[in-house]
Amino acid sequence: MTAFRWPAWPLFCSLVLVFGCASPESGPGPDRDPRVLATVNGYPISVSWFEQTYIDFLVRSGSNDSEVARAAHLEQLIDAMLLAEHFDVQSQDTTADFMGTQERIKREELGSRFFETAFLDTMSAPTEGQLRAAYVRDQSKRVVRHLFFTSLQQAEASYQRLQEGVPFLEEAQNVYGLAEVDSMAGFLGAIGYYAVDDAFAETAFGMESRTYSEPVRTRYGYHIIFLEDIILEPLLTESAYLTRRSGLSSQYRQRRRRLEGDQFVRSFMAELDVTVNAPAVAALNDLINALDPTAEEMAGQVVSPLNDSWKRDVDPSTALLTFDWKGKREAFTAGDYAFWFESLPQREARERTAASVGRALRNEALFRAADEEGLRDREWEIEVQRRVRLEKARRMRENLRSQPGQIDSSLVKRAYERLGWSKRRLSVLSFDAITALTPEALQASMTRIGQWPIQYREVRQDAIPEWSPYVATAPVDSVIIVGRPNDWAAIRVLKRTRIMPDWTSDRKEIERQLRPFVAEYELVSRLRAEAEVDIDRQLMKEIASF
Repeated sequence: MTAFRWPAWPLFCSLVLVFGCASPESGPGPDRDPRVLATVNGYPISVSWFEQTYIDFLVRSGSNDSEVARAAHLEQLIDAMLLAEHFDVQSQDTTADFMGTQERIKREELGSRFFETAFLDTMSAPTEGQLRAAYVRDQSKRVVRHLFFTSLQQAEASYQRLQEGVPFLEEAQNVYGLAEVDSMAGFLGAIGYYAVDDAFAETAFGMESRTYSEPVRTRYGYHIIFLEDIILEPLLTESAYLTRRSGLSSQYRQRRRRLEGDQFVRSFMAELDVTVNAPAVAALNDLINALDPTAEEMAGQVVSPLNDSWKRDVDPSTALLTFDWKGKREAFTAGDYAFWFESLPQREARERTAASVGRALRNEALFRAADEEGLRDREWEIEVQRRVRLEKARRMRENLRSQPGQIDSSLVKRAYERLGWSKRRLSVLSFDAITALTPEALQASMTRIGQWPIQYREVRQDAIPEWSPYVATAPVDSVIIVGRPNDWAAIRVLKRTRIMPDWTSDRKEIERQLRPFVAEYELVSRLRAEAEVDIDRQLMKEIASF
């Protein structure tokens, strides 16, 4: 999660709703508040479901809670229900591809039920003191260096040398294998509290200046962190804290869930005594890496699903891993991995195939554990039903947005107004970037490159949603390091100009930006006119703060 902010405008809310809320990482949430906030042709949207998806939106986008954002989110959730119904009418829910996705959703949600019952229900709400401490940290920066290792043994050996008096910079030369002294060795620069890996941030923001940490385990490996400086926000106000409080609570709980949940899952997986079939995984890695990179990968954007042609070239019975299950040695095969493939981080599948296989086994093991405990309960059924509906809406939107053709300008103008584009404050930006899957790879790239491989010039903020949260408020002419959902990035903003969209002067650009969404707008408008939608406005006011 990043510390930078993104305006909560309705269209982005719909994108996060459709693409974000359905993630297995979000997990199910019990209907603790089953009161019906709205109905769409008789289908209920409970308070719990609304809050679950809305909080997920706040956390993923970094937006602040507001009355406008809540109302927009509910409207987009209603639209999603209508699009899902239309998906059924077109009988698209009977295709083999969709049926496979539906089965994967069922297994993901069952695994999430196990995680929830075994771990999440033990979490307590954050205290006021914890929230205020998180707010102070979020409003400051830490200037850090780090040493990165792929094994705990390497990290402990390096830590021992530091304890014996080896200067940190000298140890960095050794760790990174530099022939010459480089004052930038291991330098990450100023990081934000929610801009890097959770464990990394918690350690860095709990240190005193000019000290180094013990080895810290993160999603990427092991780090020893050196804190060079602390950059404090000069003015922290009570009103700003109260405005941010709801979002901070969500971010805090998400961080605790990831930190403590990671340990829970590691302990769970350790009991399986996993053995890797290294030759088979290496062959799989070669097949996936032979796929041509997508245009999104080339631009450092969110990676779209990889071509699954590799599946035809593997024997599905090939064992990638073996593991213990209830006293019996079993195999996790290439066929098992292929089943989970679409739900895995695609960049990890390409760049860290062994880790991707391990993640797929984790999904399978959590599913098995839940199935054996009989967790296919009513709560699971509800969550599956909701996720399947959101998946139907996602596919329906994807299909509508791919439809070419000319459109009437007056229709575009109505869509422009309905989607709230006239109320946005945007920027035109020029910036450079580098991305890598790990901090180590990012550091190596920064020391090697002669020029920045990703370059955007005079691009509108709304045209780059995967970069917008990071470049919207980043200081100009400074290099910042951010942890994005699936990778790390170094960013240098060269120029930023604020603009206000205007239908008269910016008509062509607005039409270009909105054109993919007009078919969706037309269909949703028609479905809305025919639908029975009821919203409990009083209840909406009652749940305005959570």
